[in-house]
Amino acid sequence: MKMKNRIKKIRKELDLTQQEFADRIGIKRGAVANYEIGRNMPADSVISLICREFHVNEEWLRTGEGDMFISTPTSGLDMLIRDYGLSDADASLIESFVNLKPAIRAALIDFVIDAAEEISKTGKKNVKVPASADIDIDAEVADYRRTLVEQKKAEDAGSLSSGEKDA
Repeated sequence: MKMKNRIKKIRKELDLTQQEFADRIGIKRGAVANYEIGRNMPADSVISLICREFHVNEEWLRTGEGDMFISTPTSGLDMLIRDYGLSDADASLIESFVNLKPAIRAALIDFVIDAAEEISKTGKKNVKVPASADIDIDAEVADYRRTLVEQKKAEDAGSLSSGEKDA
C-alpha cells in the first residue's frame, strides 16, 4: 500500500472529510486531496503534523510497517512517562507519592522543605550527586534545538499552505 492510500485510510478510519482532516492539521483541503490521489507527497513537516494530531505511527505512515496508530496514554501517569521520558524508577516514585494519603503527602512535603531549610542554614551547598545523575547538557541543548526547528518548520508549512487556494 502506498502512502497516498495510507493517508486516505487514516482519514476514513477517523471518519473525517478531507476538509475536516485538513483543518485539524492546518492545511488546505486541496493538499489532502493531492496527497490522496498521489499527485503530491507530503513534506516531512506535514507527516509530523499528521502523526502528532491523529496519534499515527510514523513508521506505518511512511512504510506501512507496524500498527497504524500509536497507543495513547490511559492515565495521567502514562502521559507523564511519555512526555518527560520517565524511567521506571521515576514513574514508581511518582505513583507511590500520589497513592499516599493526602495527610502523609503533606507531611512528606513539609519534611523535604524543612530538610532543605536546614541544609541551607548550615551552608552545606556541596551536595554530592551520584554519577548516574550526570546530564549531558550539550545533548539536552541539541535536542531542544531540534524540537524548536521542527516546530518552526511545522509552523512555516502551515503558513505556506494557508496561502494556497483550494482546488
